[in-house]
Amino acid sequence: REGTMLLPNQSSVDSLDRVETVMAHELAHQWFGNLVTAAWWEDILLKEGMASFMENVATDALRPTWGILDQMLLTVQGIMVTDALPSTHPVNQPVAKPSDIGQVFDTITYSKGMSVIRMMSHFLTEDTFRRGLVRYLDQYAYSSATQDDFWAVLTEVAKEDERLPPSITVKDVMDTWTRQSGYPVVTLTRSEDGLTATLTQERFLLSGNTTQDTQNRWWVPLSFTTANATNATTEPALWMKNSDTSIVVESLPVKAAWVLCNLQGTGYFRVNYDEENWAALSDQLLAEHQAIDVATRAQLLDDALSLARGGRLSYETALGLNAYLAAETEYLPWTSAMTALSYLEKMLTRTSSYGNLRRYLLTLLEPLYSNVGFEDDLNDPHLDQHKRSLAVAWSCKLAHKQCVTKAVQHFHSWLNNATEVSPNIKSTVYCTGVAEGGVEAWDGVWERYLETEVAREKLYLLQALGCSKEIWILSRYLDMAFTEGSGIRKQDIKLVFSSVARNDVGRSLAWNFLRSDWSRIVNYYDTFSSAASLLTSATAEFNTRIEKHELEAFVEQNAEALQTSSRAVKIALENTEVNVAWMDNYYQVIKGWLQEK
Repeated sequence: REGTMLLPNQSSVDSLDRVETVMAHELAHQWFGNLVTAAWWEDILLKEGMASFMENVATDALRPTWGILDQMLLTVQGIMVTDALPSTHPVNQPVAKPSDIGQVFDTITYSKGMSVIRMMSHFLTEDTFRRGLVRYLDQYAYSSATQDDFWAVLTEVAKEDERLPPSITVKDVMDTWTRQSGYPVVTLTRSEDGLTATLTQERFLLSGNTTQDTQNRWWVPLSFTTANATNATTEPALWMKNSDTSIVVESLPVKAAWVLCNLQGTGYFRVNYDEENWAALSDQLLAEHQAIDVATRAQLLDDALSLARGGRLSYETALGLNAYLAAETEYLPWTSAMTALSYLEKMLTRTSSYGNLRRYLLTLLEPLYSNVGFEDDLNDPHLDQHKRSLAVAWSCKLAHKQCVTKAVQHFHSWLNNATEVSPNIKSTVYCTGVAEGGVEAWDGVWERYLETEVAREKLYLLQALGCSKEIWILSRYLDMAFTEGSGIRKQDIKLVFSSVARNDVGRSLAWNFLRSDWSRIVNYYDTFSSAASLLTSATAEFNTRIEKHELEAFVEQNAEALQTSSRAVKIALENTEVNVAWMDNYYQVIKGWLQEK
């Protein structure tokens, strides 16, 4: 669509990243998909997984200052949330009938496919992986290949370059990542003196319940560094086999010095440590965080909060790591931290503790916001623009006084035709302006939506229209989305609906609308699967028993219609269940921690 092809003269860094990587992805299909075609739908990793990986490699080659290869870690962290639900599925899925094909094109195929290929490029090393790709493309040019064909060529090259232990193949390793669901958490527990450590692996689930999956094990490439090491390579120092219940690593420093595993988050797994090692890492971040590289800092923050969410680490330890953020100036760790903390924000938004959480998050963000400022500068380095976009979006969302005042000023001078809003802060300015304004502000933005011919601008405006705090306006907006000739295209309904559902004021409204107008929605869309995709955004923040009950009743009433979208339904049900359990287990813990702070 036009929004991912055409860039206005002034574009946000998000738009630039998106358009360039999509272009590179589609061009990558000339090799992965066209020159060598996947033999069958279950070999889709060779097409979508590879294109999703190569889009980053190609964009980085063209735009070396954009930090695209580092930003891949954010995609990995995002898919690890989806992949930690029981309803997830392997990358490699059997396809027996035409109706199975559509379900193959989901985020697991693209993002997990990309993540496990990224891991492989690190354990084979870039040079060996590149040689393997060239040989694979030469060997299978103008014909088709299976996943096993790909592994066989990579094994040949890996053996020549001595990149794998003698007795194993790439297939041995990669089958554990592509033919079974989920991923492991590796737990590193150090001995009394710290000189050795025992490592174990088991499947990581956000529900914390691993009893159903004692069988799942992986070939895990383990890279290490320590407090006094000078070199830090992502090449594995040793492997954990899928038959190992535990392994021992030796020659570590004394207990007071920290150890780190899975550098730069290149392996598709989480790492947990004993309390002393977490404490040593936390001390290091506070004393001199640059001693740990940027990507590894981002990975530590995401791992800690995710492990706490899954019941494997105390929230006190996980939240304790954030204390160093006042000194953090890099985009990547900030994004990892705020994405992981956004779960707390979503869960607490309707509780009495939200005020304390908001104060805590604003305290964390204040130094970053002061450092980058509200005013955008398109001549700033790419990642600095990303950083400002993040700081401004979060500060205004959390009602930071100066941020809201400035956003409203920018909004009014834009609406009165005086000035353009800089693209990196545009979505925040439009949303805040609509939220703080009444019906005049909403109608003014709607007029601009109808007038503009720039596709990306239309998307910004549609999203902002869902930010109103007036229920009747949001109700009218949902009604318009499903009315022929209203000016909202069918392909944009999902955007409109999710912008209302994401709004704290609109959340219940969107859910009630979905239930009461279900048959109207289905008839308007012509397909159940499009209608079912709205279920995901309507239920994203469900975390009470009554909401769980309402969802189950809705699914039961529409069981037949929802059959073709079994995955979206499963995810909504599981997500709700996980959230309800989280509230039972951790709400009081977080409430107490925030009160103490």
